[in-house]
Amino acid sequence: MRIKIRIADPAGNITVFVTTPVDREKYPAIARQILARKELKGEQVGFIEKTEQGSFRMEMMGGEFCGNASRSFAYLLCQMAGKDRQELEVEVSGSPVPLKVIADRTEGTSQIDMPLPKSIELVQTGSKDVFHMVIFDGICHLIVPGKPRGKEFVENALARAREACPCGAWGIMFLEEDRMVPAVYVESTDSLIWESSCASGSMAAAVYLSREEKEGVFAYTLFQPGGRIRGEVRKKDGRILRCTLGGPVKISEEMEIELENGGVDII
Repeated sequence: MRIKIRIADPAGNITVFVTTPVDREKYPAIARQILARKELKGEQVGFIEKTEQGSFRMEMMGGEFCGNASRSFAYLLCQMAGKDRQELEVEVSGSPVPLKVIADRTEGTSQIDMPLPKSIELVQTGSKDVFHMVIFDGICHLIVPGKPRGKEFVENALARAREACPCGAWGIMFLEEDRMVPAVYVESTDSLIWESSCASGSMAAAVYLSREEKEGVFAYTLFQPGGRIRGEVRKKDGRILRCTLGGPVKISEEMEIELENGGVDII
């Protein structure tokens, strides 16, 4: 089976967009095949869908929310429309409402209004380790200060995060001053990826870093293995009013790849 794809590079977090319509039940199987193709260097897979109204929406491989994929999707729509700069709203998985995005092809950037966090909880991962977890619709992120830790810690932390927040996707953000290393697990594809950058994780880190602040706009540029992402939190009376996130994006031309059929039907 041949499908059409585009490859997005939002600060190194390589996202493969499938533009060929396929049955949604087959998304995890297709995503696993794509992620196994080392030459694509994909860290996640999103599927471009056309709605009954004729507009486009983006569904992630596990139905999770992904900020980098969402802002890349907006950049792709801007490119498809032949515009240099566009303010638009995108409909994406994991967000109950359309999200506002400014895509600027001249600057090569895309900035998105992120969903607000539902809460910040404390999660105990060991006898003495307690970390903050920022909970969004569709994904939860555990913020772990310091350098990346080993496999045993990651597996244990993910298990505790899954118990505390049954949402389908979980991240562990290793945060050391202005540097962050993200690891993200998606349940439906059983994939743990040490990502080059993570947008929702960057937003979670910005929320965490501003947790004691009461009023104002608080911006944080986080340097990650694949590039930098800037997160901004606006607060009043201790409440979060707005979260925005931006950074560079590149989109490839459309290409075709061959996959094993395995019961995957093109719509």
